[in-house]
Amino acid sequence: MLGGALRGFNLLLVLAGLIVGTLIMQWRWSKRSVEAISVQRRLPTEAFAGKPFRIRYMLHNHSRLMPAWMMRVEDRIESSDRSDAATAICAAGVISAGQTVGPHCDCTVTRRGRYRLGPISLMTTFPFSLFSSRQISDDIDEFHVFPALLSLSSDYQRRLTTRPGGMSTTGRKSGPSEGDFFGLREWKTGDSPKWIHWRTTARMNEPAVRQFEQQRRFDTTVLVDGFNHSRNSLRSTPDDELATYHLERAISLAATLVIRLISSPSNRIVLAVAAQKCEAIIGTGSVAGKQRMLEILADVEPTDQPDIYEAAQQTLRLVGNTQNLIVISPRTLAFAKLADPKLIQALAPWTYRTDFRWICTSDRDLDRWVVREETEVKNQPVPKPLFGAV
Repeated sequence: MLGGALRGFNLLLVLAGLIVGTLIMQWRWSKRSVEAISVQRRLPTEAFAGKPFRIRYMLHNHSRLMPAWMMRVEDRIESSDRSDAATAICAAGVISAGQTVGPHCDCTVTRRGRYRLGPISLMTTFPFSLFSSRQISDDIDEFHVFPALLSLSSDYQRRLTTRPGGMSTTGRKSGPSEGDFFGLREWKTGDSPKWIHWRTTARMNEPAVRQFEQQRRFDTTVLVDGFNHSRNSLRSTPDDELATYHLERAISLAATLVIRLISSPSNRIVLAVAAQKCEAIIGTGSVAGKQRMLEILADVEPTDQPDIYEAAQQTLRLVGNTQNLIVISPRTLAFAKLADPKLIQALAPWTYRTDFRWICTSDRDLDRWVVREETEVKNQPVPKPLFGAV
């Protein structure tokens, strides 16, 4: 512009005006666009490790005249200890004046735990992509990624109602009316009249009753042994990674059993955790109770000296020893007894009645409960990055 003014070159003045006008238009348009957009994050109700979940962002254009183009949302995801982080990215092509759109981002987190989302960065380079305008929203949310779920064997319920010696335990019936409809059958002595299926009875000219798939009630305590000898190791070794792998399998099995058993309102399930922090909670089928149990499992911090005695005492204070006990541990019962002298005393209320099981996830005992995936390599875990594709 200075050269055109000094030498009288009008073409340079026109070119300089076009460049300056373009820069001003880029600055004003992009700045006005991000200022007119508000963003809200919507988290899923549940998120499990290794399973994709969706985060949705609601973008609302408050302008009454000007649409917003090419809006990009960047949301930071990091673990509670801030050791790992990633960025969730999604975009909206155009947001008309007064319109609300909901772009989403599909995320996969490979490790359980508590995570932190935010801040949200909203940006655009429209219209000329000369530079970007950015608005940062201090919208911070915390959410739990629950342990990965396993595939239980088809006869896991039978194992729950069978003692180690082959005797049957107290898996009580919930009543025929509480089961799922199974089919029709002929009338038998003792059937209730309210089970009669009148249309079939009229057609066959013989009494026919509805048959229900009988559900059973399980009053069970699931105790997780959060033992990991590599917790205080300064240097990671293949054996330490294997120990962590077996511990995560124990936590995943506990989460799977809790979800399966608590799905029936008639079941009374107690979850106890022996780790750096000992906790015990009772659930009877409520959504809030299941959510709290999964959060406790997601927050398990392993230790080389878990206090199983304290976790058992908390369980006894909740329900006494009237429930069956399942201990899920990465170590064998014999090894645990050698490492913890108080373990025999902790299990005494259940061992007298032989109503307890010790499931070790580091030996073949796990194969009786879990169906392994074809792609899973037994006892050879491969370290994975914390975050998958975002």
